[in-house]
Amino acid sequence: MIKLAMTTAAVALAMTTGALAEKWSVTEQAASGIKYATGTWTLNAEGDKVAGKADMQLDNGTMLSYKLEGTVAGGVYTLNFVGRDDGKKNCVFTGKPSAGNARVYAGEAACEGQTLSIRGGVQ
Repeated sequence: MIKLAMTTAAVALAMTTGALAEKWSVTEQAASGIKYATGTWTLNAEGDKVAGKADMQLDNGTMLSYKLEGTVAGGVYTLNFVGRDDGKKNCVFTGKPSAGNARVYAGEAACEGQTLSIRGGVQ
């Protein structure tokens, strides 16, 4: 009985913290259509603020990581990529839910000198 009460209290506390953590499976593709990287994004949303990290693998096998910071409004994510290991700078992703599937997001990340097409699905 005590264990049930403690479990219920823990679940209630977790639901009221306001932060929502999601893991996405993500593919980055160069404008030419060549796959650039695949991996995961772990995003934490609190209100309209979003922060997280990316753990990706480039097409040549090299690991790539970076931080994600931004906002979500009306289902549209606007995320800045911070500290990319591959040197791409000032990347900003704008992703919208795909038609017919609100758990799949697609959009472009405009970086200095290059644009990446990104598709991610919430796991």
